[in-house]
Amino acid sequence: MAGKEQQYAEYIRRKFPQLLVSDLKFNLSDGKYNDVVIVNQEEIFKFSKYDWTGAFLTNEAKVIQFLSGLVTMPLPKIEFQDRGVLRYRLIPGVPLFRNEVLLLKDRDQDFIAEQIGQFLMQMHSVSIQSVKQNKIDEIAVDLTREGFLSEFEAIQRKVFPYCDSYGKQVIRQLFEPIEKNVSFLDFQPALIHADLTPGHLLYDAEHRRLNGMIGFGTSGIGDPAYDVSSILDNIGESFVKRIARFYSGIEDFIDRARFYSSVNSLRWELEVADRITTRDFSQFQFPLKERHIMPIGSRW
Repeated sequence: MAGKEQQYAEYIRRKFPQLLVSDLKFNLSDGKYNDVVIVNQEEIFKFSKYDWTGAFLTNEAKVIQFLSGLVTMPLPKIEFQDRGVLRYRLIPGVPLFRNEVLLLKDRDQDFIAEQIGQFLMQMHSVSIQSVKQNKIDEIAVDLTREGFLSEFEAIQRKVFPYCDSYGKQVIRQLFEPIEKNVSFLDFQPALIHADLTPGHLLYDAEHRRLNGMIGFGTSGIGDPAYDVSSILDNIGESFVKRIARFYSGIEDFIDRARFYSSVNSLRWELEVADRITTRDFSQFQFPLKERHIMPIGSRW
C-alpha cells in the first residue's frame, strides 16, 4: 500500500478508531472527481481527487439530504462529512448495463423502468423555490442556445478537420434544429440528477431491480431532458419508451434529450481534438457504450 491508498487508510483509521477495518478496496480510476474506498464491504468513503473537486462532495451531501423523503428510490445515507470527504453505508449493486436490462423479460424491464421513471418524476417535480432555498445551484453545463452555437463553432473549427464529408454533414444536421428554431432548447427548470450513467444506477441482478441511486455530485437545477439524455445515451430509446409509461411528459422533451445525448458524444471528440493539439493524453479515457437513439423529430 502506497501513495493515496496509504493516505486514505490512515485517515479512516485516525478518524474512526472504533471502526474495525478487516478489508479495504480502493477505486482510484473510475471517478473523475473522487476516489472511493470500500471498507469491510459495508462502508463507502469518497475522497475528492483534487482540492477544487471537494465542492462536488459538498453538493452531493446537500442534494441527498434534501431529496431524502421526497423520492422513493433508496439514496445513500450520509454518516459523516468532512472537507473533501463523505462517508455513507454501501448500497449493494452493480452498474445497470444495457445488455443485461434489455435481455430481461418485459415485466422485469417494466419494473426497472417504473423505478427510474418514478424517481425522475419525483425529483423533477420538486418545488424549485424549495431547491433554491436549500442553496442548490444550477448545474455547471451550459444548456443555452448561445452556448451550444458557440460549441458548434468550436466543433467546426477543431473536429471538422478530422471528419470526412459524411461526418461533417451528420454534425450539421444535429445542430440544425437549434439554428432554425430559437425556442428549441427552452425548458422549465427542475432539480435534475445530471449524471445518470449506468454506474450510478445500482442494479440487483438476483432480484432484477434497482437497489438505489448514487452520484449526485453534479446535481442541480437544469433541464429534465438532460437526465433522459443520459439514459438514451447508455441504454437506448426503446427503454426510454418504457420509462415514459411511468413518467408522463417525456415525449414533450424527447427531442431535446436526443440532442443533448448526441452532443455529449461530440464533446468527447472535441476533447480529443484539443488533446491532439496539446499532446496531453495523461487523463485520456475511451467512453465505451452502446447506443440506440432515433433521429430528432422522429414520432414517439
